[in-house]
Amino acid sequence: MNTIQVFEEEDKRHTGLLRIWAAARSRRYVTNILLAFVAVGLEVYYSICGGACSYLRGDLIGIPLQYVGLAFMACAVLLSLFKTDRLLLALFSAGVGVEAYLVGFQVWHNTYCPYCLAFGGIVMMLFLLNFDRTRKWIAIISMALALILFPLFFEGSLTPSYAAETSISVPVFGQGKVSVRIYSDYFCPPCRAMEPEVEPILLDLLKNKKINLTFVDTPFYRYSSLYARYYLYAVNEKREIRHALAVRNVLMDGANKNIAEPAQIERLLADKCIKIQPFDPQSVFELYGKALKDDDVKATPTCVVERDGKKEKATGKFGIIRLLKSLK
Repeated sequence: MNTIQVFEEEDKRHTGLLRIWAAARSRRYVTNILLAFVAVGLEVYYSICGGACSYLRGDLIGIPLQYVGLAFMACAVLLSLFKTDRLLLALFSAGVGVEAYLVGFQVWHNTYCPYCLAFGGIVMMLFLLNFDRTRKWIAIISMALALILFPLFFEGSLTPSYAAETSISVPVFGQGKVSVRIYSDYFCPPCRAMEPEVEPILLDLLKNKKINLTFVDTPFYRYSSLYARYYLYAVNEKREIRHALAVRNVLMDGANKNIAEPAQIERLLADKCIKIQPFDPQSVFELYGKALKDDDVKATPTCVVERDGKKEKATGKFGIIRLLKSLK
C-alpha cells in the first residue's frame, strides 16, 4: 500500500467518525439518555465493587458520590425527555467542572478509579454533544461555579485507617519464610467470592511450610472494624488456621446478611460452636493500619507476598490465585 492509499484510508476513517458524531448530535436527546444509562450501569457495578473494591471514595455533604452520580444522570434523562437545551448545557458543564476536580484529586494522590474515569469520560461526551457556541457563557459560568463550590462540600478518602479502639499480637499462621498478607473486607463482594477459592491453596502452602500467613481486615465499610474485632476475639480463643478460616466464613456470611449488632454476631458465631475471648484490640488495629500504609493497599481483595526482601502484590481474585500458585 503506497502513501496515497494510506492517506485515503485515514481520510475515510475520519469521515466515518465525523458522520457518526454528526448523527449522534442530530439525535442528541436519545444519545443523552443512552449514555446516561451506560453511566448508571457503571455506577451500579462500582457500588458492588466489581472485581475489587477500591479505596478511593468520596462524598458530597455526606452523600456517597455514586449516589450523586446516579442523581446527576437521572436529571440528564429528565431534561433530555423535556428537551431543555439551556438546562442540559448548564448540567453537563457543571459536570465537567466537577469531573475536572475529581481527576485532579486522583492525579494528586496518584490513585485512580477506572469506573470514576469512565464516568467522567461519559460526562465529557455529554457536554460535547450538547455544547452550543451561542450559549458558551452558560457553560463557562456553570463550570466555574462547579469548580469553586464542589471542593467546599466534597470529602475524599484514600487508604483506610482504623480509629483508635478502646494487646495482643497480630495472628500469624505458619512457619514458612515467605510472608503472605491477604487484605480483605467482610462486606466486599469480591472478597467473599475469593476467600473460599484460595483456602485450599493457602492450606497446601502452610502444610508444606512454604509461607507464614496473615489476614489483615480492612476498615472500609461502616461495620468492618466491628467484624474485624470479632475475628480477633475468635482467633484469640483458638489460634489455628482451619478454625480461623471457619470464623472468616461465618463472618462473611453475616456481612452478606447485613448483620450489624454485636449480639447478633455473637449469636451467629455461637450457632457454629465458635467461642470468643474478648480483649482490647487497639495494638492489633494499629499494626493493621501500619501494614495498610506500608503495603500501599488501595483496594480489596489484595495479596502481598514478601520474600527475600522484595514485595509482590496482586489485586482481585484471579491475580491473587495466580500469585499464590506461583509459591508452590
